[in-house]
Amino acid sequence: MTPPPPLPPEGAPAWSGTPWERREQIGFFPALVETTQQALTGPEAFFRGMPVTGGITAPLLYGVLIGYVGLVASTLYSVVFSMTFGGLGTLARQGGPFERMAPLLEGGTNVIFNLVFGPVLIAVGLFIVSGILHLMILLLGGARRDFEATFRVVSYSGAASIIEILPVCGWLIARVYFVVLATIGLAHAQGISKGKAAAAVLLPLFLCLCCCVAGVVVFVGGLAGLASQMR
Repeated sequence: MTPPPPLPPEGAPAWSGTPWERREQIGFFPALVETTQQALTGPEAFFRGMPVTGGITAPLLYGVLIGYVGLVASTLYSVVFSMTFGGLGTLARQGGPFERMAPLLEGGTNVIFNLVFGPVLIAVGLFIVSGILHLMILLLGGARRDFEATFRVVSYSGAASIIEILPVCGWLIARVYFVVLATIGLAHAQGISKGKAAAAVLLPLFLCLCCCVAGVVVFVGGLAGLASQMR
């Protein structure tokens, strides 16, 4: 098993910082681009240099901005998909003009909702995911830093959201790579092994999957029981 990365000694200049937290010196957009590039292409070095203190405002702003870009991209792709395949389906059924425009109207409503409420939903999601992961680390006995360190990792791991600009499978790749980034980030920020960090990230997903499977089993069983009673 890979040993956990050591925590910087007390009083030492522990972390070099992220470009985003130096945006006043290097510029807003260059800092946004450079932070995303470093997180995606060199996560080991990036999270090794990420400070675990200094407030959550900067990482929260980064996570919301980069997540919003991915959200808008995935939403627009969803609209195009609905218009293409939904429109073709209604044309094949020779529906009326309103029916043919239904996918566009539904997609437009979804776009407006995401554009207006997207930043708020992303911010809330960052806190929820961070809270779940920090709880998992506590349960696994690996929390050597407080919630802020975990929140910073989750926010900067949001760099994976930019991958959602890729059509068709971008959303799936983004979520898989988020898991990779969060695992590496937690290992460095909390000073734990990557195995324990991976367990903290994957355990909630596994529990969620088990709940979904159990729900499907209960639902199918209910339908089967109802069908037997109707005979």
